[in-house]
Amino acid sequence: MTTNFIDRYVGARLRSLRESRGLSRERLASALNIPADRVLDLEEGRERIAAELMRSLSRVLEAQPAEFFEGFSVTAQGLVRLTDNDGRAAEEEARLTRDFALIRDEDARQLILALVSSYATFAEIARS
Repeated sequence: MTTNFIDRYVGARLRSLRESRGLSRERLASALNIPADRVLDLEEGRERIAAELMRSLSRVLEAQPAEFFEGFSVTAQGLVRLTDNDGRAAEEEARLTRDFALIRDEDARQLILALVSSYATFAEIARS
């Protein structure tokens, strides 16, 4: 099987996630019961990450599978790399979603939703 730019990108994200968790390549390999050389091949995009391995990686790294694809978006043309602005917006959206989920006060959640919706409507009118 030949790999492509997506495999290289996902591999780089794997390396980034591993390093951010303070795991060595050898420790990750041990947790997955695979050789450390295979982890290197995955990180360098020389091997595509199969779904079952992605599930194991997600569990060991305590990461959502989507985190391996941050910076990409699914469009009608397929998987495409986001621009820097799109990437920032995606990161902000993810952060907002995570933080919003932590708010337990239902009234506060409704107020925040109304504020965001009002601002978005106002911004759209101002652009017209």
